Amino acid sequence: MTANENAWAYAVDRDPPPLLRLALEALRRERAALVALAPCNGDPCGWVRGVAECLKKGDCRGALVFCEGASPACCVANKVPGVRAAAVDTVDDLEDALAGLGANVLIVDPAGKTYFEFKQMLRLCLNSPAACPAGVARVLEELDGHAHR
Repeated sequence: MTANENAWAYAVDRDPPPLLRLALEALRRERAALVALAPCNGDPCGWVRGVAECLKKGDCRGALVFCEGASPACCVANKVPGVRAAAVDTVDDLEDALAGLGANVLIVDPAGKTYFEFKQMLRLCLNSPAACPAGVARVLEELDGHAHR
Protein backbone atom coordinates (compact mmCIF):
# COMPACT_ATOMS: atom_id res chain seq x y z
CA MET A 1 0.00 0.00 0.00
CA THR A 2 1.28 3.47 -0.75
CA ALA A 3 1.63 6.00 2.01
CA ASN A 4 -1.05 8.63 2.45
CA GLU A 5 -1.78 11.30 5.03
CA ASN A 6 -5.02 9.60 6.18
CA ALA A 7 -3.48 6.20 6.87
CA TRP A 8 -1.78 4.86 9.94
CA ALA A 9 1.57 3.20 9.42
CA TYR A 10 3.15 0.35 11.28
CA ALA A 11 6.74 -0.72 11.61
CA VAL A 12 8.33 -3.78 13.16
CA ASP A 13 11.96 -3.90 14.24
CA ARG A 14 12.37 -7.44 12.84
CA ASP A 15 10.14 -10.22 11.53
CA PRO A 16 6.66 -9.66 12.96
CA PRO A 17 5.61 -12.17 15.61
CA PRO A 18 3.10 -14.68 14.18
CA LEU A 19 0.16 -13.25 16.15
CA LEU A 20 0.91 -9.72 14.94
CA ARG A 21 1.18 -11.01 11.38
CA LEU A 22 -2.25 -12.65 11.71
CA ALA A 23 -3.78 -9.44 13.12
CA LEU A 24 -2.32 -7.40 10.25
CA GLU A 25 -3.64 -9.88 7.69
CA ALA A 26 -7.12 -9.75 9.24
CA LEU A 27 -7.17 -5.95 9.05
CA ARG A 28 -5.91 -5.99 5.45
CA ARG A 29 -8.82 -8.26 4.54
CA GLU A 30 -11.07 -5.60 6.08
CA ARG A 31 -9.34 -3.05 3.81
CA ALA A 32 -7.92 -1.08 6.73
CA ALA A 33 -5.73 1.87 5.72
CA LEU A 34 -2.43 0.55 7.08
CA VAL A 35 0.93 1.45 5.58
CA ALA A 36 3.82 -0.96 6.12
CA LEU A 37 7.10 0.82 6.81
CA ALA A 38 10.54 -0.71 6.43
CA PRO A 39 11.86 -2.95 9.21
CA CYS A 40 14.88 -1.95 11.25
CA ASN A 41 18.13 -2.01 9.31
CA GLY A 42 20.39 -2.56 12.32
CA ASP A 43 20.34 1.08 13.45
CA PRO A 44 17.36 1.22 15.88
CA CYS A 45 17.66 4.96 16.59
CA GLY A 46 17.90 5.89 12.91
CA TRP A 47 15.06 3.52 12.09
CA VAL A 48 12.70 5.02 14.69
CA ARG A 49 13.63 8.51 13.54
CA GLY A 50 12.76 7.49 9.97
CA VAL A 51 9.39 6.16 11.12
CA ALA A 52 8.67 9.46 12.93
CA GLU A 53 9.76 11.45 9.85
CA CYS A 54 6.93 9.74 7.89
CA LEU A 55 4.51 11.86 9.93
CA LYS A 56 6.50 15.04 9.50
CA LYS A 57 6.49 14.55 5.72
CA GLY A 58 2.74 13.87 5.73
CA ASP A 59 3.08 10.30 4.46
CA CYS A 60 0.80 9.07 7.25
CA ARG A 61 -1.11 10.50 10.20
CA GLY A 62 0.27 8.13 12.81
CA ALA A 63 2.51 5.13 13.33
CA LEU A 64 2.42 2.07 15.53
CA VAL A 65 5.94 0.80 16.15
CA PHE A 66 6.59 -2.71 17.44
CA CYS A 67 10.05 -3.05 18.97
CA GLU A 68 11.82 -4.34 22.05
CA GLY A 69 13.31 -1.03 23.24
CA ALA A 70 10.12 0.99 23.67
CA SER A 71 11.52 3.69 25.99
CA PRO A 72 14.62 4.62 23.93
CA ALA A 73 12.52 4.50 20.74
CA CYS A 74 9.98 6.83 22.33
CA CYS A 75 12.72 9.27 23.33
CA VAL A 76 14.14 9.37 19.79
CA ALA A 77 10.72 9.72 18.13
CA ASN A 78 9.80 12.63 20.40
CA LYS A 79 12.77 14.60 19.05
CA VAL A 80 11.07 14.85 15.64
CA PRO A 81 9.00 18.07 15.43
CA GLY A 82 5.26 17.43 15.62
CA VAL A 83 5.60 13.90 16.96
CA ARG A 84 3.88 12.92 20.19
CA ALA A 85 5.25 9.46 20.94
CA ALA A 86 4.24 7.23 23.82
CA ALA A 87 5.53 3.86 24.94
CA VAL A 88 2.51 1.69 25.72
CA ASP A 89 2.19 -1.82 27.09
CA THR A 90 -1.54 -2.56 27.12
CA VAL A 91 -4.62 -1.74 25.07
CA ASP A 92 -5.74 0.58 27.90
CA ASP A 93 -2.36 2.38 27.85
CA LEU A 94 -2.67 2.87 24.11
CA GLU A 95 -6.22 4.16 24.41
CA ASP A 96 -5.14 6.63 27.13
CA ALA A 97 -2.20 7.84 25.01
CA LEU A 98 -4.48 8.45 22.03
CA ALA A 99 -7.17 10.24 24.03
CA GLY A 100 -5.05 12.16 26.54
CA LEU A 101 -2.00 13.04 24.48
CA GLY A 102 -3.25 12.66 20.95
CA ALA A 103 -0.24 10.39 20.48
CA ASN A 104 0.66 9.95 16.83
CA VAL A 105 3.50 7.46 17.37
CA LEU A 106 2.80 4.54 19.67
CA ILE A 107 5.61 2.21 20.58
CA VAL A 108 4.81 -1.30 21.77
CA ASP A 109 7.05 -4.14 22.90
CA PRO A 110 5.33 -7.08 21.14
CA ALA A 111 6.51 -9.68 23.68
CA GLY A 112 3.64 -11.55 25.28
CA LYS A 113 0.87 -9.80 23.32
CA THR A 114 -2.08 -11.81 22.08
CA TYR A 115 -3.69 -11.72 18.65
CA PHE A 116 -6.64 -9.83 20.11
CA GLU A 117 -4.39 -7.24 21.78
CA PHE A 118 -2.53 -6.61 18.52
CA LYS A 119 -5.77 -6.33 16.57
CA GLN A 120 -7.39 -4.01 19.12
CA MET A 121 -4.31 -1.76 19.25
CA LEU A 122 -4.26 -1.47 15.47
CA ARG A 123 -8.02 -0.80 15.32
CA LEU A 124 -7.85 1.89 17.99
CA CYS A 125 -5.16 3.69 16.00
CA LEU A 126 -7.10 3.42 12.77
CA ASN A 127 -10.19 4.90 14.42
CA SER A 128 -8.42 7.72 16.27
CA PRO A 129 -8.39 11.29 15.02
CA ALA A 130 -4.66 11.60 15.93
CA ALA A 131 -5.35 15.18 16.97
CA CYS A 132 -3.55 16.68 19.90
CA PRO A 133 -5.86 18.03 22.63
CA ALA A 134 -5.72 21.85 22.69
CA GLY A 135 -4.30 22.09 26.22
CA VAL A 136 -1.56 19.58 25.50
CA ALA A 137 -0.75 21.26 22.16
CA ARG A 138 -0.39 24.63 23.87
CA VAL A 139 2.04 23.28 26.49
CA LEU A 140 4.06 21.33 23.92
CA GLU A 141 4.35 24.34 21.64
CA GLU A 142 5.50 26.42 24.58
CA LEU A 143 8.13 23.82 25.49
CA ASP A 144 9.55 23.00 22.08
CA GLY A 145 8.38 25.73 19.73
CA HIS A 146 6.68 23.30 17.29
CA ALA A 147 3.03 23.22 16.40
CA HIS A 148 1.29 20.00 17.49
CA ARG A 149 -1.95 19.47 15.62
